[in-house]
Amino acid sequence: MRGVDNDRGERISRRQYAQILAGMGTVALAGCPSGGGDTATPDGDATGDATTTETAGSDGDGGTSTDGTDAGAGTDRQPVRDTIRVAVNNSPDVFNWNPWTPQDNTTGDNWMSELNGLTNVHTPENAYSGTTVPTPHKPDHEEVELMTWIKEWTVEEPYDWRHHLDDRASFWNGDPYDAPTLVTHNHVAWMFNGNKFTEGETFNEEAEDQWTRHGWFDKGEVPAQDPNPVAKPILEAQAKGLLFNPPLHTDYTKPYLERYQDAGSSDQVSTVSDDLTSDRVSLQRISEEGWGSGMYVLESVDDIGSESMTLRLDDEHPNAGHTNVKNLELRWAESSRRQTLASNGDIDVNSGIVAPTADYNRETLPDHMQELTRWLNATLGTQWLMNWHNQHLQRLWVRRALVEAVDWNAVVANGWGKQTGRTTSYDTFLMDAESESTFSSDFLNKLHTYSRAQNLDNATQYMQNAGYSKQGGQWVDPNGNTASIDLIAPSNDSSYIQAAQSIKANLSKWGFGVNFSSQGFSTWSNNLNPEGSGLNFDTSIFWSDTATVFGKYNDRGAWWGEALLGGSPSAGSVFRLTEDDERDTQNKPITVELPKEVGSIDAPNEAGADPDLKNGREVDMLEVVNGIRKPGKSEEEINRLYRTCAQYYNFYLPDFVFAQSISGAWGNVRDFDWPGPDEQALDYARNVSIPVGTVMTGLTQASTDTEFEPPE
Repeated sequence: MRGVDNDRGERISRRQYAQILAGMGTVALAGCPSGGGDTATPDGDATGDATTTETAGSDGDGGTSTDGTDAGAGTDRQPVRDTIRVAVNNSPDVFNWNPWTPQDNTTGDNWMSELNGLTNVHTPENAYSGTTVPTPHKPDHEEVELMTWIKEWTVEEPYDWRHHLDDRASFWNGDPYDAPTLVTHNHVAWMFNGNKFTEGETFNEEAEDQWTRHGWFDKGEVPAQDPNPVAKPILEAQAKGLLFNPPLHTDYTKPYLERYQDAGSSDQVSTVSDDLTSDRVSLQRISEEGWGSGMYVLESVDDIGSESMTLRLDDEHPNAGHTNVKNLELRWAESSRRQTLASNGDIDVNSGIVAPTADYNRETLPDHMQELTRWLNATLGTQWLMNWHNQHLQRLWVRRALVEAVDWNAVVANGWGKQTGRTTSYDTFLMDAESESTFSSDFLNKLHTYSRAQNLDNATQYMQNAGYSKQGGQWVDPNGNTASIDLIAPSNDSSYIQAAQSIKANLSKWGFGVNFSSQGFSTWSNNLNPEGSGLNFDTSIFWSDTATVFGKYNDRGAWWGEALLGGSPSAGSVFRLTEDDERDTQNKPITVELPKEVGSIDAPNEAGADPDLKNGREVDMLEVVNGIRKPGKSEEEINRLYRTCAQYYNFYLPDFVFAQSISGAWGNVRDFDWPGPDEQALDYARNVSIPVGTVMTGLTQASTDTEFEPPE
C-alpha cells in the first residue's frame, strides 16, 4: 500500500540550491533557452566552408542504450490508468499552428512535437539525445536513454555553430523531421519579418546535410554588412539554445518560401505574407496530413473533442518503450477552468508548487494530487517594464520615486506568496544567483539598493527632485500635468494581475495615478511588441527569463525577452541596435553618462533621460554590450564590461527587476508513480515545463497499485 510524503517538496533541497550556484562562471556562462544568443530568428543565407570543429558538446550524460522492454512487461499487474491528462490553454476551434498570425494560437504544440532537447531546471547544462536517466520509480527499467531531436552541438570560432540532429526523428506521417524542415521554416520566418529587401541582411542558416543544421553570425559577405565575430560563450549559447518554434512540415512552408524567393518587390512580399497569415493550420489539418511529431500521435479527427483531445502512443518511437502510459489527453482549459479541473482531480500533472498562497494549495487539490518537485530559478524572475516614451517615465527621478513608493515585499507576497516568490537583493538587472556568481561581494556592496519595503520619504524627495509637486493629494509635473501611467498584465496569469494590483494600490494611495487593465495574452504581447504599431503601453509586469548574463546584458528589440537595451527604432529590423541609433525602441539613450563612483545615484534636479552628471564619464552602452560578445577578450575585460552594465542599470533603473521565482510541479500520486523530488528524472523540462519534459520522454509511469493511502 503506497503512502504519501506530506513533506514532499516543501523545502528546496541543498542539492538543488548548490546546483543553482554551481557552474555559473563569469565568462563561460550557460545555454540560452530564451533569446540569450544573438539572433531572434536565423539571419543570413550565405554559406560557410566547413572547417575543423574546435568545440563540441552534448551536455547529456551519454550512456548506453536500454533494452527497450515494454514498461508493463515485468509485472503481471495491469496499470490502473492508461491515459495521462494535462491542461492546455486553447480550444480546437481556435488552435492554429501557424505562428505567423496576428494572434498566437499555437498553445499545445509542445505536446505534439519532438523535444528539441531538455532544459535542466537546476543547472545551466541542457540534455540531448542519448542522455541516460536513472528511473527508480519504474519496475522494469533501472535507467532509460532519452531521445530528443538535437543529438549534439558544435561551434567553430568566431562565427559558426551547428545542431547535429537525431536521424530517428520523423513526422507522424513518416516523413523525416530533419534539418531542411527546420531551415525552411526559419527561412520563411526571416522573409515574413521583412528582411528580404533590407540592406545588409542575410539568412544565416543552411541544412548542411539532412541531419545537420548550420548557423552563423554575420560574416560581412554582402555590401552594408559588417562582420560580427563573437566570443566562444556566445556561440555556445546559440548552439545550446532550445527555445525555438517546432517547425511546420515543408509541404506547408516550402511553397511560401518559393513565393518569397520569387517576389520582386516589397509589395509582392507583403502579398505572400498576407496569404501566409490567413492560412490556418488546424488540428484537423494536422491529423489528416500527419504534420505533428513526437511520441504521442493525433491519429484521427474523431479524437478531437470540444472538451479534450486524445493522442495515442506511437509504439515505434524511441521513447515509447519507457512508459506504460498509452494515451495523452489534452484538456482544453483557460486559467479558471484549469483550476476547476485541478480541484476535481481531472489533471494528472501540472506546473506549479502546492502551497497556501500559491495558485494550487491543499484546500483546492484532492488528497491524491501532491507536489512532486520544487526549485529556485537561478535565471527566472519578474520585472516591472517602464516605457520611456511616457513623459513621466523618461524622467530619472520619477522612475526612482515609483520604485521607492511601492512595497515590493508585499507585491511578491500578494502575487506569488512567500513560498513561490522572493524579492531580489541586488539591483543589477540579474537574479541573485547570477549577481553573486558574476560580481565580487565588494562590488555588490558598493551598488545602490532601492527599497524593497515602501519608503515614502525617499519617494517624495525623489519626486520633488524631479520638479513635481502635490496638488489636491495628486502629483503633478513641472508643467502642471497630473502624473499617471497605464499598467497592463496578461489576464491568464493571476500572479501578474495580483502583483499589478498591489503596485496600483501603493501608487494610487500615494497620489500617483495608475490605470490598470488585464488583457488577453495576444493583445498584451502585441502591445509590448516593438514591431509595427506596438509599444502601446506605459508599464507592464513581465518575466525576466534570459538564461545567460550576456543575454540579459544585451540589445534586443523583441516583445518576448527584455534585455538591458532595446532594439533599433530606425533599421529595417527592430531586433538589433545599429551604430546610427541614438535611442532604442523604448526611447532610452544609447550614449549616457555614468558616475565615476559605483553606487552613486547623484543626479541634477529635473534630470531627464540623459542627464549631465558632475564628474560623470561618457559611456556608449551599445559598445559595451557588443564588447561582451567580441572574441579575444580576457576574463577581466569581460568582468569590467559586466560591471559597467550593472552600474548603468543601478543608476538609470530602466526597468525594475524585483522578484525571483520558485517553480515546481504537482501530480497524481494515486494513479502514477513518480521519481522522488531529488531524482534526476524530475530535473528535465521542455523550456520551463516539467510536465512536458516528463511526459514526452516516457518518464511517466502508471501505477499498478489499486490501493491508495491518503495523507493524514
